[in-house]
Amino acid sequence: MQEHAHQVNGNSHELNVTEDWASQPRAPLKEGLNLAHARLLGGEISAGMRTLLSSLGHARATLVPEDWRRFCLETCRAHPVHSLVRQEPFTRRGFEKPRRYAGDAVMLDFVYEDLAPERLGTTPIGVELNRFLCAQRSTASLRGRRDYLARYIDRVSEERADARILSVACGHLRESLRSRAVLQRRVGEFLALDQDLRSLGVIDSELGHLGIKPVAGSVKDILRNELRFEDMDLVYASGLYDYLPQPVAIRLTAQLFSMLRPGGRLLLANYADPHKDSAFKAYMEACMDWWLIYRDESEVAAWTSDISRSQLRRQELFRDETENLIYLELTRR
Repeated sequence: MQEHAHQVNGNSHELNVTEDWASQPRAPLKEGLNLAHARLLGGEISAGMRTLLSSLGHARATLVPEDWRRFCLETCRAHPVHSLVRQEPFTRRGFEKPRRYAGDAVMLDFVYEDLAPERLGTTPIGVELNRFLCAQRSTASLRGRRDYLARYIDRVSEERADARILSVACGHLRESLRSRAVLQRRVGEFLALDQDLRSLGVIDSELGHLGIKPVAGSVKDILRNELRFEDMDLVYASGLYDYLPQPVAIRLTAQLFSMLRPGGRLLLANYADPHKDSAFKAYMEACMDWWLIYRDESEVAAWTSDISRSQLRRQELFRDETENLIYLELTRR
């Protein structure tokens, strides 16, 4: 995947924490917010955001988790820089949570380059802030994930005619519009499962003509066996497990795996440990109140704990190009 870093005043938006303010080991935490705010107000969008992210990353790395949460609530959100960055649509929606959770399908649309921020009704500063955030590694991972899923759908469809596919917590299923198999109607059955009825409404209106079927349901429905599918060629969940406690993740993995036909694949993803792109993750927590569960390879591999080895033909664990996402691919025997 090739990403294009936008430029402002000749400076790349991509963050280099070691060259910015917070590389000073004893830098006062609130002082970084003040400096970032002043730079942003002065029109130095790229420099201001680099300062903000690096100072937040510094605070997150310096403070124990309890104090970091207190810093987010009592210091960052009371600071004028917080209201300023909320002009950016991705940040604003994450913080306000109109659907009661961060990371909803509308919010993720804000980081896809084919949905220009100029069309989102934001301010000129909001547009530039969006461009900066879209150039960061974590948002590049979101676009890369969408494109990888599209290629994966194509691969499964090429290997098996009339493949049956299930996307769990599908959101707006943007990967489908980048899949040749979907666009050419070569998928046998494509089920899009989500508990958000508004997201399913978008799928029905925008993707129904491609044969994609929206299905209302939740993780609880699956775990209670109230919602079940059989003989699937591909089941995938790309933006769900970052919210699930480990015991729930283990149970859900076994349940989804049991829905596969012999030779079918289960593909899961989780954001990697918080030390990767840590400044952006600090921004997510401090400015967007968006707290994910980050995992390493051993924790992701442990999702298979309730699956019998005799049923598992193949298990593969790998990271995306940014090394920010961990994928787990399981093939049923």
